Formats: sequence, C-alpha cells, structure tokens
Amino acid sequence: MLKNFLIILLVGSLFGCGYQPIYSKKNNLDYPIKSWVLSGDKKINRSIISFLNLGEKKSTKEGYELILDSKKTLETISKDKKGDPSSLRVTLVVNLLLNIDGKLVKEKQFNEDFTYNNNKNKFELSQYQENIEINLINEISQKIFVFLKL
Repeated sequence: MLKNFLIILLVGSLFGCGYQPIYSKKNNLDYPIKSWVLSGDKKINRSIISFLNLGEKKSTKEGYELILDSKKTLETISKDKKGDPSSLRVTLVVNLLLNIDGKLVKEKQFNEDFTYNNNKNKFELSQYQENIEINLINEISQKIFVFLKL
C-alpha cells in the first residue's frame, strides 16, 4: 500500500511540476535568431547551424544576431623514436556572441578536445579523425543549444 502511494506521489509530482525534456522542441529556442554571422571553419559552423535548426529563415524582423567564430587545431602530443607523431590531439573552439541591436547580450566560448594515437594506415586515420571531429561538433552543438535554451 505504501509502495503504491509513493509511486502515485512521484508520478503526480513529475506531471504537476511542468517537467519537459529539454530536447523535446529543438527548434523552439528562448532567443529568436533573426540572422547569423559565421567565421572560421565552415564545416563546424554549418553543422552547428544545422543542429540548431536555424536553416535559411532569416525573415524574422525581431530577434537576436548570432555570431559564431570557430577554429580547429590539430597538434602532436608525442613522437616515437623515428620522430613520427604517435599521439595527436584535435581541439575545437567555438566563440558564440549573441547581439540585439548591436549590443552584446551573451557571450561564451565552447571548447572540446580529444587525444588519440596515430595509425599507420592513413586512410583509417583520416576516417577516424573525421568521426572524432563530428562527435566533437555534436557535443559543442548540444552545449550551445542548452546555452541558448536557458
């Protein structure tokens, strides 16, 4: 009896408090974006704009201007006896600015990095690097989405 009461109380409190999953309405941001300015790495910027579902709808008259500046760096962490890289690190940095009427409203820098070992097969290494980059872009995109949602 007590167990049933606790379950009903828990379910009732979840529905009564207005709980809503954060990703339930992906295109409904708290900040309406009327335009965006992209600089830096085009692939990163396009992926972020696609994830935020901003598309080509620049017709909104009122809203914020989103400025994205992205950069990708690949550095060698360690080398083997021959001098070939044995460990690498890829770092993605995205600076986000949110303006309205030329005034800065919000600003934040998002960083993600990943360290991995080198591979002798260069094709497999390039495919692995591509997958790493996509995963890092998705992580940054999710962080930007949460930042713009709150």
